[in-house]
Amino acid sequence: MNCDWVQENICLYLYNELADDARHELEQHIRRCTKCAAELTAQQAFQEQMDVLPVEDPSASFLASARMRLQESLETAEQNRSWYQRFAFDPTAWLRQVRFSPALAAVLLMVGFGSGLGTMYSTMGKFVRTPANPPVVQSSIGGITSIEHKPNSDQVQIDYDRVVPDTIQGKVTDPDIQAMLAFAAKTNSNNSGVRLDSVDMLNTKVDDQVAREALTYALRYDNNPGVRLKTLDGLGNYVKQDIRVRNAVLDALLNDSNLAVRSGALHALEPVRADTSVRMALQQLAKDDPSAYIRTEAQRELSSMPNLD
Repeated sequence: MNCDWVQENICLYLYNELADDARHELEQHIRRCTKCAAELTAQQAFQEQMDVLPVEDPSASFLASARMRLQESLETAEQNRSWYQRFAFDPTAWLRQVRFSPALAAVLLMVGFGSGLGTMYSTMGKFVRTPANPPVVQSSIGGITSIEHKPNSDQVQIDYDRVVPDTIQGKVTDPDIQAMLAFAAKTNSNNSGVRLDSVDMLNTKVDDQVAREALTYALRYDNNPGVRLKTLDGLGNYVKQDIRVRNAVLDALLNDSNLAVRSGALHALEPVRADTSVRMALQQLAKDDPSAYIRTEAQRELSSMPNLD
C-alpha cells in the first residue's frame, strides 16, 4: 500500500466506507508514515468543521437513484477503457512480434491464406452448415405470441410474428432464446400471459446478466402488477450482490402502485435491511406510509435490527 492510495482513500476511511481489510492496512500505513498521518489529521479537522453545519438527510429514493447512476457510470467507464486498451495495445504487440519473428510472419501468412480459401469455398456453397435457427433481428419482430417450455427438458419454443408468423426453439442457455425472452419481458404490447411465461423462464437463468437486466426492466416498467411481482422471485436472490437489482427492488418498495408488489419488495430486501438506503426507506415507511400493512412490516423490520451508534 503506497501513499498515493492512502491519501486518495482517507476520506472513505473517515466515513467508514472502506472494507475491513483495507481499513486495517490504511491504519498500519498511517502509523509508519508521518506525511499520511498529517493528511489524516487535516481531513479529520475539516470533517469536524463541516459536521457543525446543518445537513439534510437525502431521501431513500434519492440515495438509491444516485447509487444506481454512479454504478452504471462506473461500469460504462470501465467497459470503454477496456475496449480502448484492447484496440490500442494488442495490435502493436502483434506487429512487434511479427517484425522480429520471420517464422511467426510466415505462420500468419499461411493462416490468412487458409482463411481466404475457406471463405471462397463457403461462398461457393461448400462446407456450409445450416444453423438450427436463422438469426433473429429484433427490429423485425411484430410480437411474441406464445412461450412453451418442453416438459422434462431445458428446451423452449417461442412463437413470434414478423411479416409472417415464425418460430424459434432451443435451450434456455442459447443466446438467441435468451434475447427473445428478454424482448418478450420488455415489450408491454405483448399479452400479459406471454410476459409472465417469459419472466418465469428468465427466473431460471437470473445468474445471467441479460436475464437479470430484463427482469429489472420488467420490475420497473411493466404495466401488469402480476408480472412485476413475478420478477421478484428471481431478483430477490441478487439484492446482496447486484446494486442495480437492489435499487430496482427498493424503488418498487417506495413507489410501486400495487400493495402486493411493495410487500414482495419489502421481504426481498430483508437480507440487506442493514444497508443505509434500505434502513432509511424502512424508517420513512414506518413513519408515514399510507398503507397500515407496510407501516407495520417496516416497524417490525426495524425493531429486529440492532441500533446504530
